[in-house]
Amino acid sequence: MGGLMVGLCVMVTLLVMSSIGGEAALTTNFYDDSCPQIYSIVKGEVQKAVAKEARMAASLVRLHFHDCFVNGCDGSLLLDNTTDSDGSLLFETEKDSLANINSVRGFEVIDAIKAALEDACPQTVSCADILAVASRDAAVAVGLVPKYPVFFGRRDSLTANITAADQFLPAPFFTYAELKQNFANVGLNELDLVALSGAHTIGRVKCAIIRKFSLPDTDINSGFRDFLNTTICPPGSENPTGPINNLTFVLTDLDLGTPDTFDTNYYKNLRKDEGMIPSDQTLQSTLGINQAFVADFAFNKRKFFLQFAISTIRMGNISPLEGDDGEIRLNCRKPNPTDSRIATQ
Repeated sequence: MGGLMVGLCVMVTLLVMSSIGGEAALTTNFYDDSCPQIYSIVKGEVQKAVAKEARMAASLVRLHFHDCFVNGCDGSLLLDNTTDSDGSLLFETEKDSLANINSVRGFEVIDAIKAALEDACPQTVSCADILAVASRDAAVAVGLVPKYPVFFGRRDSLTANITAADQFLPAPFFTYAELKQNFANVGLNELDLVALSGAHTIGRVKCAIIRKFSLPDTDINSGFRDFLNTTICPPGSENPTGPINNLTFVLTDLDLGTPDTFDTNYYKNLRKDEGMIPSDQTLQSTLGINQAFVADFAFNKRKFFLQFAISTIRMGNISPLEGDDGEIRLNCRKPNPTDSRIATQ
C-alpha cells in the first residue's frame, strides 16, 4: 500500500506539472530546509480540529477554494477589516462578501497553525501556503487518498478585495454555463469544475439556501424536492436566530448519506437527480461532457481522488504572489506593520 501511494503521488506530480506548464515556480520542496516541520504541525492541528468537529474538514477545504478564486491564492481571505493609523478603513474583509458572510469558517484553526509555525520557523511560512496544505490534510483526514503533494512558495497579499469576492466566487444558483465561465476566468476547465465540485461530498449548507434555490429547481426529482421541503428543511428552517452579529442558521448535510466522509456519493446523488443545490445538480442535468465526468467519478473512486488532487493543485497555482511580491504575514488576520515588512521579504 505504501508503494502504491508513493507511485500515485509521483503520478499526480507529473500530471500537474505537465498541465500547468514548465513556467510554474511553486515547488514541493520549498520548505525542506527552512521549515520541514510544516507537515507535522499542520497535520496535527488539522487532525485535532477535525476530531473535535467533523465539519471542519469541509470548512478548511473551502477556505483554500474561496481564497484562490479572488485575485489568486494569496491568503487575502484571511484578512480582517484593516484601518489606518488614524482609524480610517484601509480595506474591507472578504469575509463579509456575499458568498462568505456567515459562511466561511475555520479561521481559528489557521490561527493555531500559524502560531505554531511562527514558534518553529519564524517569518518563514506564508498564510497562503498554510491554506494549501491545510486543505489537503483536511480532505485526507476524512477519507481522501493518497496524500497528494502540495506545492509551496506563495506569499501573502497586503490587502483584501471584497468587490472581487462578490464578483468571482460562484453562487449556488449558477447554471452550468455560468460555472464553466467562472472557472475559465481563472484558467480551470470543465474537468476541474466537476472534480472540485466533488468537495461537496462533505460539509453543510444552510436551509435558507435550500428553500430559496433548491426547492424551485426543476432539475432535482420531485420526490426528493418534497423530502427536502417536508423533512430536511421544512418551512421556517430558513430563518436564522440569535443576535445580528452572531446569527445561527439551520444547516443540513450536502451529502445526506455519508456527510463527513470524502467519497463518491456526491456524484451518485447527482445521477439520481438529488443534488442539494442547483449549482451541483446542473453538473448532471446539463447535456455535455460534464455528464461523462459525473458518471466516471460516481463509479471510480480512484479516478475521482486522483483528479481531485490534480485539480486542487492546479487551483492552488492561480496567480500566486512570489519572490519579492507581497509578504510573509506574522498574523494571518492582518498585514505586517510597515517596520517589520522588510524582515519578511
